[in-house]
Amino acid sequence: MIQFQNAVERYQKMILSETKEANIKCWLAGGALRDYFMGVPVKTDYDMFFPDQENYEKAKEYFIKNDAVVKWESENGCKLKYKGKTYDLVKKYFNGPQETINEFDFTVSMIAVDHDGVYHGESTFIDLAKRQLIFNKITYPASTLSRCFRYYKKGFSMCMGEMKKLFESIQDFPKPEKQEDPEGVSGQQETTSGDLGGFFIGID
Repeated sequence: MIQFQNAVERYQKMILSETKEANIKCWLAGGALRDYFMGVPVKTDYDMFFPDQENYEKAKEYFIKNDAVVKWESENGCKLKYKGKTYDLVKKYFNGPQETINEFDFTVSMIAVDHDGVYHGESTFIDLAKRQLIFNKITYPASTLSRCFRYYKKGFSMCMGEMKKLFESIQDFPKPEKQEDPEGVSGQQETTSGDLGGFFIGID
């Protein structure tokens, strides 16, 4: 498919040939690729994924060494500006591009590209063409609900059946456990839902 070939060449030229030459194994996935295949201006950051901590650290060190500006850093990864583009280096590791997008909540964001090809969900491009929100999986309902509002602003919609899936997931999701505060002053609550929550919030 010529569009896939064009996408690989585009992202090779942008960053993937450079990272390959630096012996960094990585791939791009998520919202920026969705926007590219929709034919709309790419306004979101480029989410970069890695198979392990070693490649993440190697990439971060490489970018900083080559004058990238780190915008912020957290336990979920870091955001940096490099050669006019903003990249989110994601600190959640997968064996490869397909394994990465298999964890995404919406089918329309299930697109990844590495130096060799394009990876996508079974119905991704049909759902993109119809601007419809279909769930791949709902791991963290609260963050998925938050992203629904962003998708609606982009012109997407969701049928009643998919809405029902989301509302049922929210109802079934365990409530956050309240942490004991020895000082009795913070009043904060922390969730114990695991480390994918922040991951999904950041994947547009």
